[in-house]
This record gives sequence, structure tokens and C-alpha cells, in this order.
Amino acid sequence: MSSKEKHPRIMRPTAEQLTNLLQNKSAIVRQLYLDTHLLVLETLPDVICSVDCKDGQMGYSVRQYGYNGWGMAALSAHNKWVLLIFMRGVDHEDHDKLLEGAGKKIRHIKLRSLNSWRRTAARFAA
Repeated sequence: MSSKEKHPRIMRPTAEQLTNLLQNKSAIVRQLYLDTHLLVLETLPDVICSVDCKDGQMGYSVRQYGYNGWGMAALSAHNKWVLLIFMRGVDHEDHDKLLEGAGKKIRHIKLRSLNSWRRTAARFAA
């Protein structure tokens, strides 16, 4: 069985499709995920995005590079938070210390509430 059969994907999913895929998550996690996804689309209107229909993980790319073509970022819904993952996070300046993680390349921002999301989004907009 190929990877596409095990993990079917939807390119440029709608909010309704994402809500359906995340129906097993809490309302707050769904809202954090959707708000973050919309922020990425507003910030990078030409970004290519696709969501894994099995686990709801969203992948973003502008052009394929590194990590076997994974792209530049991902969005992942967990039970109590949402992760915005940067594939080359160590290469970003992080004066506000928003990025977490200890890997060689990847860093993430953990969003737990709408208030934390608003504070984080405001820092990025500044």
C-alpha cells in the first residue's frame, strides 16, 4: 500500500473540511488550528498547503527543499494544544523566545489558548 493510500491528503482544504477532520479534538483546539491556518494563508497567500486526512497535520511549502521535500512549516493539532512547526526553525531569529524545541533544525510554537494565540500573532505582526 502506497503512502498516498495510507495517508490521503486534501490540497488547499476549506475550513469546513478541516473542522470535519478535527472533529475528535476539543472546540478550542479546532479554533486554534483554524485561526493559525488562516494566519498562515493571510501571511503567505501563495503558500502550497495540504492536510493529511488521517491525522489532520497540515504541511506548508512555497517551494520544496530539505527534509525530502517536506517544505517549510506544519500545523499539528494535539489534545490540549496546537503546534506551529518550522522545519528550519533554528535559522530564525527569535528575540521574543517564542520558539521551542531542541532538535538540530526543527522548532515549534505551542498554542494552548486563544489568548496565547492572540499574543503570539501580535508579536509576529509587529
